[in-house]
Amino acid sequence: MKKLMLAPLFALVLAFAAHIPAALAQENNNEDKFSFGKVVNVSAQEVMVKEYDFAKDADVEVAYTITAETELGNVNAITDLAANDDVVIDYMEKDGKRVVTTLVKEDKGAEAPIAAADPVPAPAVDAAAEPVAAAPVAAAPVVDAPAAVVEAPAAPVVDAPTQK
Repeated sequence: MKKLMLAPLFALVLAFAAHIPAALAQENNNEDKFSFGKVVNVSAQEVMVKEYDFAKDADVEVAYTITAETELGNVNAITDLAANDDVVIDYMEKDGKRVVTTLVKEDKGAEAPIAAADPVPAPAVDAAAEPVAAAPVAAAPVVDAPAAVVEAPAAPVVDAPTQK
C-alpha cells in the first residue's frame, strides 16, 4: 500500500524537476548583457554596430533594436548618432533580437589629459637681508676598507601599452 502512495508523489517530483532547467534558461535570457563597438548605421528603430566577436576572432556587424524604453546617454535622440561613433550597449535578448536597455555614446576626449606636476615655488628672497655665513662642515673620517662591488641585475624593459 505504501508503494502505491509513493509512486504518484515520485512522479510529481520528477515532473517538477523537469521544468527547472527550462525556467533557468528562460531566466538567463532575460539577463542584461553588455557590448561595445562603432556605429555602422542608425535608424529610429535599430542601430547597427561593428564589434569584436571573441568566438569568431573577427569584427562582426550586429543589429540592436531600439525601443521607447531605451535609455540614452550623451545623446538626446538615437538619430543623433553617426557612423564611427563609439557606443556602449546594455541589452537583453528577446524573441531572437538584441533589445537595447541602455545605449551610451562615448565622448571623444572625455579622458582628462595628465597635467604636468606644478613645480614648487622657490622661497622669496629679500634683497635687503644680510647674507648668512655658512657654518664649516667637518670632514667624515676615512676608513681603509676594500670597496665592495655590488652589481644589481638589469631591470627588464617593458613597453607601455598605447591607447587607440
